[in-house]
Amino acid sequence: MLVRVDPARREDLVGTALAVLAEEADVDGRLRLEVTFQDPRHAEWAVWQLGTNAEALAPQWLRDSLRDRAAAIATCYGVSS
Repeated sequence: MLVRVDPARREDLVGTALAVLAEEADVDGRLRLEVTFQDPRHAEWAVWQLGTNAEALAPQWLRDSLRDRAAAIATCYGVSS
């Protein structure tokens, strides 16, 4: 899985991943890490914990899952009648 992360939160991501396969700095200062997790649920949980300090870049199912989760929370806290 490919994740961009704020360098200040790198250890939080790495501490939950099973392995870091590759790491490089992006031009904006964020880090791009290729990491592995135990399973899809673990991957979603790990990235979700970092909020806007991390962005899943791949695979697409992880991006979709995080987007759907954020949309459901936004709906829950949206304007009520």
